[in-house]
Amino acid sequence: MYAIGEVSRMTGIPASTLRYYESISLLPEPQRADGSQARRYTDSDLKIIAFIDGLKKTGMRLEDIALFAEDGCLLTRQELPDTWTAQILSKRVDLLTKHINHLQEQIAHLQCVERIAAERRAIYADRLSSLPPSGLNGER
Repeated sequence: MYAIGEVSRMTGIPASTLRYYESISLLPEPQRADGSQARRYTDSDLKIIAFIDGLKKTGMRLEDIALFAEDGCLLTRQELPDTWTAQILSKRVDLLTKHINHLQEQIAHLQCVERIAAERRAIYADRLSSLPPSGLNGER
């Protein structure tokens, strides 16, 4: 079991953000230590936090991530309830498909920008190599 400060250090996510995720039901209510208000997180909680953080870092909106929190969708494959309906599963598949398509668009855009930058670098390197040695310092 981990305290919120430990989880924050381990994940790089501020404690205030973890508390906010709880307040909007993105994270389940954590266990409390011996009846106190101190939050205690499990390894399973850490997996959920890492998944949320990964989705957020890829640009998924919190509102969409929150859809995963409904019905316990952030659970691991082994924890998935047998009672889930085709509607629940279909909703998750559709959301992830939409997000994967968005990621593929981002990747394509970044590859285009990378190609243009590489072309410009090649032009500048070629020009640099054709300058006389004194031309490197702007001297004539």
